[in-house]
Amino acid sequence: MNKTELQNLRSWFSQYTNRYSSLNSIHREAYKLKIKHSAKVSRICTDIGRSLNLNNEDIALAETIGLFHDIGRFEQFSRYQTFLDKKSENHAELGVKVLQERQILNHLDNDIQCIIQKAISYHNRLKIPDEESPRVILFSKLIRDADKLDIFDLVSTYYNGNTYYNGNGRSAVIELDLPDEPGYSAEMLSDLFKNKLADMKKMRTLNDFKLLQLGWVYDLNFPITVKRIKERQYLEAIRKSLPVSDKIDELMAHLNEYLGRQVGQG
Repeated sequence: MNKTELQNLRSWFSQYTNRYSSLNSIHREAYKLKIKHSAKVSRICTDIGRSLNLNNEDIALAETIGLFHDIGRFEQFSRYQTFLDKKSENHAELGVKVLQERQILNHLDNDIQCIIQKAISYHNRLKIPDEESPRVILFSKLIRDADKLDIFDLVSTYYNGNTYYNGNGRSAVIELDLPDEPGYSAEMLSDLFKNKLADMKKMRTLNDFKLLQLGWVYDLNFPITVKRIKERQYLEAIRKSLPVSDKIDELMAHLNEYLGRQVGQG
């Protein structure tokens, strides 16, 4: 895919997302958050692509996937006033429907359309299907890493007192409307000790969401991703916002040991 095609898709993204502007402060916060997130993930996709020595066409493809990976979020929030999939619908699948219904990718080669749609569809699943083609797997891994890096960057600051989003430092949009209660799921914690990704369907509290995010270290695919997480101490920042707990401290040691092995392998 070339630079002209990429620029046309960027223009369409801006026009499409501008339709969701609203005077409602909660809606405005939600759309602003996702527009900013999409732009940042797109840039991170470019960084990862360059670290892998991808050619210019593939970097443009990665940037497009990053820009469109959450395109379903806008319609999701408009319909349901939430970003929690289990209270609405799968935002990745909704995003693919949006692109198909508006035929925004129709001018691209069929194989490029397929990669974009499948990478978007797989970006929030527990795992990428093993039977997929090597290129679909590559770009699916790339968007999953880029998405995590930007979310880590946001929440590691937000959980520890950022007041950017509203006056009292709380955002229902970022917290997915989850209750901020002192407990956490023992089942989710157990899964993380087994080197398993936690399932979003098991989340009950904001602390569960934080544990789920810590567990993303088990789904990192590229050395640049692991390096950034270590250097910017994202896990430690999330840990500070969790309850005092020997079990969580033990989990942190487990996660850092796991990350250390990934750095060694990289």
